[in-house]
Amino acid sequence: MKKSYIFATIKSVVMCCCFICCSESLINQAAFHPQPGSIIDLTELPSPIEQHFLKTSDSVEISTFYLPRINADKTILFFHGNAGNASQRLPIAKELWEMNSNVLVVDYRGYGLSAGEPSEAGLFIDARAALSFLIKEQKIPIKNIYVLGRSLGSAVAIDLAQDQNFAGIILVSPLSSGKEVAEKAGLGVSAVMIGNPFNSMEKLKHLHSPMLILHGDQDQVLPIEMGLALKDASQVPTRFVTIHGAGHNNIIQIDPGSFYKHINTFCSDIMHGGTELTGKN
Repeated sequence: MKKSYIFATIKSVVMCCCFICCSESLINQAAFHPQPGSIIDLTELPSPIEQHFLKTSDSVEISTFYLPRINADKTILFFHGNAGNASQRLPIAKELWEMNSNVLVVDYRGYGLSAGEPSEAGLFIDARAALSFLIKEQKIPIKNIYVLGRSLGSAVAIDLAQDQNFAGIILVSPLSSGKEVAEKAGLGVSAVMIGNPFNSMEKLKHLHSPMLILHGDQDQVLPIEMGLALKDASQVPTRFVTIHGAGHNNIIQIDPGSFYKHINTFCSDIMHGGTELTGKN
């Protein structure tokens, strides 16, 4: 074998490795903004909040907050967005708990009190550990679980929901794909380099559970067109709710009563069976 061929092969391998490492680095820098620790005192957790540490399949210890409810008629598995940590979402979890729900909020690896460093594959593994906790340790049937994802968490929820029979899927300000986010952000060459992470559009064909999408029509981070694209491509019964006047970060604050009512109504309609979910309002 000629030396020039060997050197060319080595160069190609090195360039490929550099491209992969660079792509992963770009994704991680853009996608993940974790805040360590907790904003609440873990030694005096208010009722009904419990903290549970879970061991993932790749041996990373992640932190979760569980809000159990006696005689709950449903369970909501909640995946938050790309910044902060789970403790900051406990007020939202408490509102969901008030809907006669058990609620589990997950701190992804590298977030809050969880070990490790965040990555796309890692978040998906974390989600499976959380689901396993509900099914195996809390003895909750998957048919009674609603998976809820907000912003980046929508991609985690969709990935987890593939080929599963959840009661329902709830997406708040979802993204269609990482590539689409990069292109809309005007990242140019970088958009090509990252490939297509968090490709929720591709995974829609593997969903079997009815879906609710809530999106603000003033969202400048993940425009409402992304939510509509998911709705239009969905192959399961899907309800789309436009939150008028809402941006990305204030979609709940604009009208909290209406926001939580839409979620509660969706769950109620499913539990009572057969209500038409398609359409947009």
